[in-house]
Amino acid sequence: MTKETTNEKTTKKESTTKRVMAFIKEDHPFENWVLFVLAIILLVISIYMLIAAATDKNTFADTYFNIANSGWGIFNKPWKVITISSVIIAVAAAAMLYSVWPVFKPAFKEMKNVTWTKAGDLFKNSLTVLLFIAFLTVLFYLFDLGLIPLFRLIFGE
Repeated sequence: MTKETTNEKTTKKESTTKRVMAFIKEDHPFENWVLFVLAIILLVISIYMLIAAATDKNTFADTYFNIANSGWGIFNKPWKVITISSVIIAVAAAAMLYSVWPVFKPAFKEMKNVTWTKAGDLFKNSLTVLLFIAFLTVLFYLFDLGLIPLFRLIFGE
């Protein structure tokens, strides 16, 4: 083999590696949505298993999966079903968080650039809003007190 052939193979291999790494580093929103949907399905099924084991009633899960009376070691006792269901719920919740993390990641960087109001301004503005709501509440109550007798007089109740 000549030196040129070896260099061409090395360059081609590095190029392929770079393309693979670029593909891996890309965002794939479709896969995140699929993971989110699968996590929701897993969450619903595991909650259903948890309810079936906790209530000890003849439900869909007991009838079709025979969870409580199965001879399989994981599902032969209700406390085991509750434990496994809880673990599956935790995994599903982690998968849901992992799938939406790319959406919220840029928001954390932006939150560092936000200028927050001072405590005194926040208190003053909150007090203004609460006083305005109290004023409107009293105003509508007074309108209601005045309009009810008027409507009774007009419509003859």
